[in-house]
Order: sequence, then C-alpha cells, then structure tokens
Amino acid sequence: MERVFLFLALCLFQLSSAFAAPSDVEVTLKAFQVVGSKQDVKLVPTTRANPGDTIEYQVTYRNGGTTPARQTKAVLPVPAGGMAYLPDTALPASVEASLDGKTFAPVPLKREVMKEGKKVTETVPPTEYRFLRWDLGDLPAGQAVTVKSRMRLDSAARQQ
Repeated sequence: MERVFLFLALCLFQLSSAFAAPSDVEVTLKAFQVVGSKQDVKLVPTTRANPGDTIEYQVTYRNGGTTPARQTKAVLPVPAGGMAYLPDTALPASVEASLDGKTFAPVPLKREVMKEGKKVTETVPPTEYRFLRWDLGDLPAGQAVTVKSRMRLDSAARQQ
C-alpha cells in the first residue's frame, strides 16, 4: 500500500503564521507536482504527495492597496514531516533560509561546530531548512510578485 503524505493543509497552517505581509497584500499559495523529464517538465496542480515526489510551491504576493507595500518579504515554509528544499530551485535565486523561522541568512547556510577540539565551519544540509525568504522590497500598488521553490518528499516520510 502506497503511503500518501497530505502536506498542503500543513503548509497552509504554517503560512498563516509565517507570512509577514502588509495588510493590503494578498498571499496566494499554489502547489504543483513536477512530472516528466528535464526536457519535458510539466507542473500538475496537487494537494498530495507520495514519497519521492517533487513539489513546486509558488507563492504570489499581490498588493491590492493604493500605496506601495514597504519592505515586503516573502516567506515560504518547508513543511515538516519529510519535505526537503531542493538546492538551486528557488526563484528569484537571491533566497535566504532559516532553521527556526527567526534567523535568516543567504543559502547555503553555514554553522560553526567543534570537531576534534577545533571550531570549524560546515555547510548546513538543505534537508534541515525549515523556511525560505525573499526580500521583495517595496511592492507597488496593483502589482504582484511570485516566488517559487521545489521540494521533495523523503521516501521515508510517514503518513501524517
């Protein structure tokens, strides 16, 4: 029996608290399963993923107000429960990541660890990223910007 991971509800729950959009900015999330080969990629709208599936999340920020939305930041959670960010799939490419939703830094994330009594810097595996963020700057009235990234559901993920 194939296990199915119902991820969209979780992601929408996380989105409600993760997006810091100005009040006139409407945020819309879409999820697509990535199917086909590199030469013939298709995006199929989805609300479910099977282990091993690649999902492309697209988040659109639309300023429905009459003035620019200042210092707008787009935040996309990486759903817990087996979803992992796929490096180099974020657009725009100038993305930051976070392990906790509070502290963000440009990807790839780095951290200092102790190895053999010495402090060394290592790259954080993208599987540990829990949030992605883009700086959209000022979003003019009536304008929209879409950010996107692909993630894969780990083949070992349990049904939630």
